[in-house]
Amino acid sequence: MPHKDKAASLFRQTTSKPATPHDRTAAAAREIIETEAARRADLTASLKAARLARDAGKDATDAPPAFDKKST
Repeated sequence: MPHKDKAASLFRQTTSKPATPHDRTAAAAREIIETEAARRADLTASLKAARLARDAGKDATDAPPAFDKKST
């Protein structure tokens, strides 16, 4: 039966050493940074979708002609 115990321990969570204050601070900072990065990525994606939806209705012919200083 030692083989079953070995296989069972493979998928069981192992207990870790108590975290040092630095480890706890680093983990908290990492979580905050990841949360803010995800929120920023979501905002960027929604703004890009809104910009693409806004620009989808515009064609190059709808834009006003460019002003050329040499022609005047």
